[in-house]
Amino acid sequence: MKLLQLQINCVTSFSNAQKRSFIWCFGDSAGIDFNIVSNPVPIITGFDTRGSCVSISDTNGQLSFYANTRATFMGNTTLVWSKNDQIMQFGDSIVGRGWYNELAIIPQPLSDSLFFGFI
Repeated sequence: MKLLQLQINCVTSFSNAQKRSFIWCFGDSAGIDFNIVSNPVPIITGFDTRGSCVSISDTNGQLSFYANTRATFMGNTTLVWSKNDQIMQFGDSIVGRGWYNELAIIPQPLSDSLFFGFI
């Protein structure tokens, strides 16, 4: 039992928590940066939306990209934005459903640059 506890302590002391959720983008050009835990900082994003929102950061807590749906539009309602507030390639051709159908971004295991988007 003590050996197991020692192994767990060693693993947790050398590992760093991923900071994939440290920046939130939402609402009307709004966001929050949680990289400074004691004092989160408001940020301004490039989109103006009244639908579902999602964002993901890299393992260092820097924004990778974000997406939103537009509740009042029909058809291709989801937009995917780069960290520089520009619509990404093919980021305006995704069918979504506005308000109550949430978005999710999941990183592909063992990759820092590939993600799955769920709408």
